[in-house]
Amino acid sequence: MKALMLAMLLSQGADLATTHVGLSRGCHEANPTFGRQPSLTKLYAIKGASMSLQGALAWGADKSGHKKAAKGMLWIGIGLGAGAAAWNTLQ
Repeated sequence: MKALMLAMLLSQGADLATTHVGLSRGCHEANPTFGRQPSLTKLYAIKGASMSLQGALAWGADKSGHKKAAKGMLWIGIGLGAGAAAWNTLQ
């Protein structure tokens, strides 16, 4: 569980980092939650909140005996973060 949590945080962090780089190079954000040109404060606040919420939900599910659900939540977060980071690097 700890390894999956770390992988989720790293993949979401990679999305955040590549988004930051893209924005600094004149690209725009495609996720409507952030807006086309979000400030770094907004970017970090929303991403930090969503990562914290996902981690807390997965942790709670794991601790209440729903280990498969917890792992599924983390794998989804890993896939979304890694996919977004890969997309960002191709832009």
